[in-house]
Amino acid sequence: MIFDNKSFSTISKTAKIIGVQSHVLRFWEKKFFSINPKKSLSGRRYYSSKDIKILLRIKKLLYEEGFTIKGAVNFIDKKNDVTTESINSALNIKINKITNLLKEGTKLIKKNIY
Repeated sequence: MIFDNKSFSTISKTAKIIGVQSHVLRFWEKKFFSINPKKSLSGRRYYSSKDIKILLRIKKLLYEEGFTIKGAVNFIDKKNDVTTESINSALNIKINKITNLLKEGTKLIKKNIY
């Protein structure tokens, strides 16, 4: 399967491509730091072609090769060079986004109260 590097798929389309249900993708997203779908402001997930390739590999490890979740996490994260530093960097980015959203929300609330 060939994927365009600039294309993104919704969770339902991605689930169809991978051959699992959407809740499985959400679960894997929590376990594998290599999967990083973009999210719209409304929280809708958009998976890149890179995410889809990783998801296909995860499915193969779990369903065909008999890996446990923990074993697959170790295998995928080592293969994709996910280090503690990169995990912390990703977490810091998410924390900064949350902080900015909270600040914007607070400004809107103050603006509408006064």
